[in-house]
Amino acid sequence: MGTSIGHWEGDTLVVDTVGFNDKTELPGGYRHTKALHVVERFRRVTFDHLDYQATIEDPSVFEKPWMVHRTLPLRTDLERVEEFVCENNRDYSGLFKK
Repeated sequence: MGTSIGHWEGDTLVVDTVGFNDKTELPGGYRHTKALHVVERFRRVTFDHLDYQATIEDPSVFEKPWMVHRTLPLRTDLERVEEFVCENNRDYSGLFKK
């Protein structure tokens, strides 16, 4: 929902995103303004684990930047990852193949 530019810092993919509109929410229901700036870092720490870090800042809303950190497992049980359509629609079943 913004404009992203990615680059590599060693073995870490860094994605810097600005240009958000003020019509979305951050996880947890936090509102933000057009000043939102998110820097995400993706790094494969082991064969089957991805390290994800996001630094989120919006000086119009938050007192200081905050960080989200997750270690994500490789999902070998999935054949593919489906796209999630984020719209105000309670019945998503018609958007995906069975």
